[in-house]
Amino acid sequence: MHMKQFFLTTLLLLTHMAVLAQKYPDDGMYRYQLGFSVGQTNFVDTIPILFEGDQVYVPVTIKGRQHLFNLDTGSSQGVVYYGSDIDYSMPIGNVNSRDANGKIDTIPAVKFPTFKMGRLTVSGYVGSLHRRPPGRYRYDGIIGFDLFNKGLQAKIDTRAKVLILSDIKNFFDKEEGYEVSYKLHRFVPYLRINTFLKYEEETLFDTGSQDFFVMNKAHFDKERYKDPRVVSLIENIEQGQAAIANYGAEKGGQVIYMNFPTLPWGKAFTFKDIRSYTTQGDSRLGGMVLQYGALVINPKRKRMKLQPYDGKEFAIVNNTLDDISYIPVDGKAVVGLVRRSSQAYKNGFRRGDIIVSINNTAINSFDDFKDYPFVKGRTYVFVLESARGFKKEIKIERWGEQEDRAPSFPQK
Repeated sequence: MHMKQFFLTTLLLLTHMAVLAQKYPDDGMYRYQLGFSVGQTNFVDTIPILFEGDQVYVPVTIKGRQHLFNLDTGSSQGVVYYGSDIDYSMPIGNVNSRDANGKIDTIPAVKFPTFKMGRLTVSGYVGSLHRRPPGRYRYDGIIGFDLFNKGLQAKIDTRAKVLILSDIKNFFDKEEGYEVSYKLHRFVPYLRINTFLKYEEETLFDTGSQDFFVMNKAHFDKERYKDPRVVSLIENIEQGQAAIANYGAEKGGQVIYMNFPTLPWGKAFTFKDIRSYTTQGDSRLGGMVLQYGALVINPKRKRMKLQPYDGKEFAIVNNTLDDISYIPVDGKAVVGLVRRSSQAYKNGFRRGDIIVSINNTAINSFDDFKDYPFVKGRTYVFVLESARGFKKEIKIERWGEQEDRAPSFPQK
């Protein structure tokens, strides 16, 4: 029998989803479909949203109780979690799931309960059922790009804090902005971004990612050896692992830190001064883009339109990257990556160090570390256990005022 596979990729905080699409009547696999409904036609609805940590959260109501769903354009369908108080249905089949680091697993697909989103009633919405990776999160579930693949046009305006949805054909076409086309791969949108010279990188537009831009390591390596000018983009080269996806951290390897002078959005708008790094997963433009303008999505024409908040033809990003990253290893909080030029490295942090305690408070898990109440300017004493099993004590004065910023946990 002929087989055609589509992979489901989902976010932890972040992964993206696609589903096997061949037809086996009795194999227990769920087939990708846009079978949900929004309960209205010929409508325009303005829905309040939250924009925190460069993530978009949509309030939804289920059985009279409000929840927050992460709006993730890098996920082809929704995601719900084991142990959640969202009353999802029993599994309706299985999906082959590939996370952002390329790891694959087979997981159940379930139906969400009917929920209210603004004035819309969404029924029959299907998502994958995951175990949450370590950490505590702001959201209870994920709404994926199928919301738009269904045919709904959208405007995400993080300054006005609204999501405008409409099923009216070409509803936003007369609005000004800078338009780019996208292609669907595994049911999620990919743009072509001119990263350097004449090279264009196929890049996932992924609002579920907290980074501005990250680039696939293999693609960067292939291009940097073609032209010696590309080397001028490199700031640091380290060994380690930073990205956390649904099935754990990426594999250890070389991580390249870069500074892109420009990243064009189409032919007429440019982002300037972007700091980035390489990842083993897909290249991605993340939710930080939404700081600089409203975004219009037209799924019928497969176009995205950026409407800059300040009206200029460029935006200076000048973002910062963390000098140290932490990952979960066997449930523990471990240093996955640290720049040798950083204050953290000078203080004694090394890749593979396990966080044992902070100010005499035991850190028994990655959750404990993520939830530790760091305060900028205070002094903290870390006890670490090195990869060789030796204990060491490191005192950090004026936490967060130098290079040792409060820890972030890059995911997806």
